[in-house]
Formats: sequence, structure tokens, C-alpha cells
Amino acid sequence: MGAEVRSWFGPAVANVVVHPALGALLMKWMQIRAERDPVLADFWQGADTQLADYSVLFLKGEADYTYLHHGRYLSERVGFSMQGQRLSELRTRVRAELTAAYDRCTSEFDIGYIQSFADFAQDSVLWGRLCLPLRMHVDDPRILLLSVCHKIEDKVSIFRKVYEESRNPVVVASPVRDASRQIENAWIIGQNEPAAVITGVYDHAHDDLMLRSGPVFSDERLWRHFARALPAGPVGARVKIATTGEIYLVFGEFTDDFIVFHMFQCPEGPPTFDID
Repeated sequence: MGAEVRSWFGPAVANVVVHPALGALLMKWMQIRAERDPVLADFWQGADTQLADYSVLFLKGEADYTYLHHGRYLSERVGFSMQGQRLSELRTRVRAELTAAYDRCTSEFDIGYIQSFADFAQDSVLWGRLCLPLRMHVDDPRILLLSVCHKIEDKVSIFRKVYEESRNPVVVASPVRDASRQIENAWIIGQNEPAAVITGVYDHAHDDLMLRSGPVFSDERLWRHFARALPAGPVGARVKIATTGEIYLVFGEFTDDFIVFHMFQCPEGPPTFDID
């Protein structure tokens, strides 16, 4: 398992493959393998369109792999088809790791599962690949590798999930500036559920979305502490909320044109600011 590619082999694969369609293919391969080596016709004859669109079929050579099939959806994502070309011609920073994983599957004739980011023109997507070694025919020992791919998540959705599912409050706000370009308030454009106790916003459609209208940032000293320092870089404070007795470490920083506040509940200790 490398820094950019995660891989599992053999019995461990069943523990990490959660995609239903890939799980069904995995079980089919294992059932056939209990009797004989699976062959191409077991999986490719009458294969449905979606399987073909998300699959890559390699023919293993002595020192390389040849693309016999490069799924339509996959080739459209990268902007070109590798069909008929060799794996060594694929320009990707993780080719060596992928080749090593494929070699292990084919040399041991055992299943593998790989996760890695594939960089496209506009985004980075985390993909899972179920790798199934196959014989060409029952009487033809040549080895093929069927790699069935599924999109796990792109980076945007990963970060969104971290933001939405974090147990710590996260607030994203657009700065409101006065005539002298000083930050006098901020308009809340997004927050996760735990942030409601900090902002006082429980209904985004009806509550006051100005950050300083909430129970914490209405404090003049605290707001001044952040507003003056944020343009120069990240700034933090330890804040105690009198109404709940909770103490938070609050960090704010500019991300592009937005202010992002991260808040972490912490043990008792001397607060920087007591908020009534």
C-alpha cells in the first residue's frame, strides 16, 4: 500500500468492497474459482452495457499489459481511449503502483481491490477498482485482467461530507465591509448542524444570517479580535459561552473571498473571552 494507492488482495477484498455490483462480481469470481480458474466468457459474454462502460480489460504480456477494452465512460472522463495501447503508455503518476498491483493479481491469480485518485482536467476523483484475473479460455492459459471501476467520490464531495458530518461547528461566511474596507460583519452562507449553537441560525431561510447577530460573535471584543487580524492570516481564540458553560477553541481564516470558522470544544481552562 503506497502513499497514493491503497490496495487489498485475496480474502481481504471482501471486507472492503461495499459497492453492490462489485460485490456480486466478487462473489461470482470466488464461486467459479472454487471449481476452476474463471475465464473471460464467465464475465464478458453477454456483459451489460454499464459493466462494459466502467471496465478495462487487459491482456497480460511478458512485461506489460495491453488494453483490449477501455470503457466508454472511463475514456470520456480522461478525454481519450487507451484501447489497443499498453499500460506503460498511460501517463499517470501512479502507473508504477497500479502495475505492481496488477502484477500481484495476475501472478498469484487472485482478486485485488485498488483505491486511488485519478486526476482529470477539472477535478480529482477517488476511484475503486475491482481486479479479476481471468484465463482466455479453459484450454487457453493466457491471462487477462478485468478491472471494474466505480467512482467513490470526488474531492468536492469528500470535503463537503467532512464539513457536513463533522461533530465540530464549521461556519462559512462572506465578509461585510464598511466604507473603509474594514470587516464590520459577515453574512453566513453555510454552516453544519453543530454550528447552530454558535451562530443562533437554526433555519437558514428565516433566521438572521448576520454573524454578529448570533450569541457568540455579537461580543464586541471577540469580533474586533478576529476582524482586525483575519486579513493578515489565520487567527484563533479560546471562548467560553456563559449560557452553556462550554469552552471552544475558535479558529478563523480567509479561504478565497470567504471567512471560514472552525470550532473545537475543549476542556476547562482559562478562556480568552467570556461570552454572556
